[in-house]
Amino acid sequence: GDGSRDDDDDDDTGDNDRTEGGNATTNDDGGTDDNAADDNNNAQSLPTCEECDYALLTNQWLMIGGVVFVVVCLVASFVHPNTRRRWNAVATWLKINEDSLLSLNAKLSVALFTCQTIQFVAANHANTDGAKKLPRVFGKIMDALSWMSLDLGLAMPGAGCFVPRFQDTLVFESLAFIGVGALFFAAVAIAKARGHDDPQVYLRRFVEFAKFFLPPVTRVLFQALSCVEPAYDAGDEGSMRLLIVDHAVDCRSASYTPMRVYAIIMIIALPIGLGLAGFIGLWRLRRPLLAALEAATASQARGSARAHSDEVEEAINDSLELKNSPLQPLFSGYKPNVAWWYDIADMARRLALTCLTVMLTDQASFFLVSLAAAIFAVVVHVEVRPLRDEGLSAFVTLEHWLVLLAIMVLLLRDTNMFRGANYWIADVVMLSISVALVGMIAKDAFAGCFQEALGVGTSGVRAFIRGQLSHRGQVAPDGGEAGAGEDPVAALTAELQLALAEVAEKDAQLADNETRLAEKDAQLAEKDARLAEKDARLAEKDTLVATLAEELDVAVKGNRQEQDDQQTGPNDQRYQQLAAEDAQRQNYVQATAGANAAPPATKRRGTFVQPLLGGDKQITHRNGEIEFETEDGQIIPEKDYYD
Repeated sequence: GDGSRDDDDDDDTGDNDRTEGGNATTNDDGGTDDNAADDNNNAQSLPTCEECDYALLTNQWLMIGGVVFVVVCLVASFVHPNTRRRWNAVATWLKINEDSLLSLNAKLSVALFTCQTIQFVAANHANTDGAKKLPRVFGKIMDALSWMSLDLGLAMPGAGCFVPRFQDTLVFESLAFIGVGALFFAAVAIAKARGHDDPQVYLRRFVEFAKFFLPPVTRVLFQALSCVEPAYDAGDEGSMRLLIVDHAVDCRSASYTPMRVYAIIMIIALPIGLGLAGFIGLWRLRRPLLAALEAATASQARGSARAHSDEVEEAINDSLELKNSPLQPLFSGYKPNVAWWYDIADMARRLALTCLTVMLTDQASFFLVSLAAAIFAVVVHVEVRPLRDEGLSAFVTLEHWLVLLAIMVLLLRDTNMFRGANYWIADVVMLSISVALVGMIAKDAFAGCFQEALGVGTSGVRAFIRGQLSHRGQVAPDGGEAGAGEDPVAALTAELQLALAEVAEKDAQLADNETRLAEKDAQLAEKDARLAEKDARLAEKDTLVATLAEELDVAVKGNRQEQDDQQTGPNDQRYQQLAAEDAQRQNYVQATAGANAAPPATKRRGTFVQPLLGGDKQITHRNGEIEFETEDGQIIPEKDYYD
């Protein structure tokens, strides 16, 4: 359903006749072929490009049956105690080799993304006007790796015979993607209800799932919008515009409208919606990511012997917000300063190359978009260097160059620079360039990846076959005894070695944790010292402020006293003059009045007798006033008596 390549070995000077629906052909003498009259009917009757070959379908059914049989055998193997013992050993082995498996998985994922992108670009190119087939060796390689595209139509060319209508494929693949996502979200809800330590792990798996399967699903959605004018005369039916992947669908008919609306809604919901959600989530994690980078840089500045990437990884693991984030597959492995945008940009590049180009049937538009996206991706990756792991970075660099090389091969083929038998020269040159790229860019990375895969794979197979992680002895199945010829001491020794290996691993983890705690304690002590220094500086400032305040207070008081003295000076002289005059008057009264002299001041209340200058006189104090009794018995108030 993706168009066909020209399979003959001529010079391909003419345009490649796409066979969807059957195109009109002519004989060498210019006459019309006998089958030309049926081409117009075939355009509406055939759902795919070619008639179904039931022998091929039978072989594909056998392949599907073989896959189902293997899956059933794997599920059944969990029932038998002997095989269950082996699966338990594999589970333990997976936990022990988790770091190596994650590193290997990242590199293999890049290889799969590379093959997927090149497969889709080549398939989209086949639908353009005048497209030529790939070189022979390149074509064979592409066919051999078609299963890595994760697209049923490319991996199984006869899949259209199982699902004859494209709209069925469109609905099935989009709803299947949504259904799998719903299962992951349901697993999160169940994990939260059961109190799982990290329920977000299922969302992280959904993100990884989306990175693999979003491009194939999105490509199917864009195929629903890709229509073309037929190359033959539609006759009485007039002008027609047919769907490229299914010539039985007329894009101008009313029956096509629901398909187009459904595809547009799904494009908004899946690639655009998930992309925006991922970008917003990473934007919110930007500050923790930059904080992790600062912590790693500070640790390096303190003289840490660990690599900077290890320091960043530890800082990310120390942040619960980053460690438990469901978006961890989108920023894990990247440098923190670009981790919040690079993976989303890379997914946009993949979707532009694999999905946007499926709608471009004009060669000029196809090569313009594909070359621009590929060249820009190479430049950005080389300049930014976003990955912390140099080996993985070499793999990604090779991915960008191979995608660009594949597009250049397609362009070279369509320009007809090489003709006939000389075309093998282009084949050899392009293959040589590919091998040279692998050797120059990722030779060490490929060698390390191969050794790592060989070591990890051999260890895993040995653990599964022996049912134990140690290579010594044979462990009996659960609930069973050692079989005939087996040494029970060897079995117990193997179990003891397995337990010791687990204890050693836990001890190593504890030692690592203690080292981290010691580093954190040192950081806290450094912070305490800084705080103490700041407190001492603040105390000095407080003392200085108190001294200045005291001096200022003294100065203000002195200024006020001086002002008061200046204001009260004339008044004091008046008071002194009045006091002197009063004293003279009292002396005069005492000298002339004799016995009638004024008594001294008193605060006593009531009637009492007090000796005065002229003899004992009775003094009465009533209602706050003093009264004197004269010799003739008359009561005179104090003020009148003085007068």
